[in-house]
Amino acid sequence: MSLVRLFGLTIDSELPLPGLIPAPVGASVDVCIRRGTLGEEADLVIPEAGSFAVRDGREIIVDALPEVPERNIRLFLLGSAMGLLLHQRGLFPLHANGVVVDGRAIAVAGATGAGKSTLAAWFSRQGLTLVGDDVIAMKPGAERVMALPGPPRVRLWREALDVFEIDNAELEPSYVDAAYDKWDLPVAPNSLASTELPLAAVYVLEDGSDIQIRRMGGAAAAEALFDHTYRGAYVERVEGAVDHWRAVATLAATVPVFNLVRPRDLSQLDALGHAVLAHARLEVSRTDGLDR
Repeated sequence: MSLVRLFGLTIDSELPLPGLIPAPVGASVDVCIRRGTLGEEADLVIPEAGSFAVRDGREIIVDALPEVPERNIRLFLLGSAMGLLLHQRGLFPLHANGVVVDGRAIAVAGATGAGKSTLAAWFSRQGLTLVGDDVIAMKPGAERVMALPGPPRVRLWREALDVFEIDNAELEPSYVDAAYDKWDLPVAPNSLASTELPLAAVYVLEDGSDIQIRRMGGAAAAEALFDHTYRGAYVERVEGAVDHWRAVATLAATVPVFNLVRPRDLSQLDALGHAVLAHARLEVSRTDGLDR
């Protein structure tokens, strides 16, 4: 059995969940993960992994195919299945990475392969604390939006590992498949946010010839947040379209959203990281001033 913390939730799992942060002894359990046999009641069917049922934001049942590596099962369990559970619980999963800047969380959103994790790894190597990788779970409130800590790792393609001069010999593959050259780079527990944090800004990656950061207007910001909702197709499944649009509107109204334009050129990574960090520090300073 595993008793761990993820996205602000205490999870009791029959499946091993190595690498996640252990939950405090005696913590109240929010989510149970167990093995079971599923048929048509499965919510998710992954041909190469198995079936998953997600119940009321409190339970995930896993019917894994025989001889599938546990690492591959965990990829879909903590990805798509957990995404559905977050939607059921009314949390806002953004397809983004996040780090802590001067006591606040910032998120960098983008499509798969846009470079979110590479930028998060750069921040981590500058000594910044990680909030999450690939998915940032957010809890909208009346006055501020809180970002909830994710798993203590960053997933990087081999090309990004080469940029950081990291040898993958001691890393675990994100998915066991010779054609999937992505690796899990662990982050020390003390380098992961230990509690929820106010979200100060969201940066949305966009292709361009040079580095620019531009504030997005309300409608454009809301549309970008909607487009980068993690597993957004699940919103209709949980009959939460109205609540999700309210969460999008709340987020766009309370947190500044910026276009982060950059060339897809890893030789520009240092310049990009320093530009975002400088901008984020000014934004956090401005936000702190408003809070006072």
